[in-house]
Amino acid sequence: MRTRIRRGVAVALTVSALTFTAACGGSSDKGGDSAAKGKDKDAAAPADKPAATPLTAEQMKAGALTVADLPKGWTASKNPADDSAYKADKPECQPIATLLQNKVAGATIGANEDFAGGNGANQLSHQIMTFPGTGAADFVSPIGAALDKCTGFKVTMEGVPAELKVEKLTAPKAGEESHGVRVSMDLGGAMEFALHVVVARQGTGVSRLVYIPGTPAAAKDLDDLAKRAGDKFVKAAQG
Repeated sequence: MRTRIRRGVAVALTVSALTFTAACGGSSDKGGDSAAKGKDKDAAAPADKPAATPLTAEQMKAGALTVADLPKGWTASKNPADDSAYKADKPECQPIATLLQNKVAGATIGANEDFAGGNGANQLSHQIMTFPGTGAADFVSPIGAALDKCTGFKVTMEGVPAELKVEKLTAPKAGEESHGVRVSMDLGGAMEFALHVVVARQGTGVSRLVYIPGTPAAAKDLDDLAKRAGDKFVKAAQG
């Protein structure tokens, strides 16, 4: 993701070590009976509908946050690229691990915007992507199911094993489906690295917001940030 999970966790691990040393449709058959014809007609109905159209580059750009959309104190920033793929040690947690990746199979990645707030202590990243067909739903829906089963998993980041804790977040609803996820890692003592992720789907588009609060108190700003991102994304996707 534009707010780099791997880089952030790797840095946190280094700090910790230094500090603690540790479908397809059919067609009717004219030769069949009326019941069979009815079934074939029903099966053919979805094929008569227009195919879902991916978002345009303009829509994805229009749906991404800018500094002007954010509260006072936020500035534009730029995070380094990272195309790492994460494999969870538990199958039921893989949708969460995939959510943390910058690249998603089948997706066309559109706008990526990074921001810094709280004098640089807080990080925010907003990414818009689009999929052909049912790809957006196929990406987002499993996240909801995973949140009901997955409480944590292990992955390897930069060759370093990391154990992540997963919690469901209550966040403002956006689009046709949305989910809030908190992914954290205990660094020992009072230290913790935490990502707050809100993903939303509208049609063939997906909005992915990642917030890394610099302090526990700053975590309360997520709802406001998520609403701003969700509202702008949905408006652009519907336009």
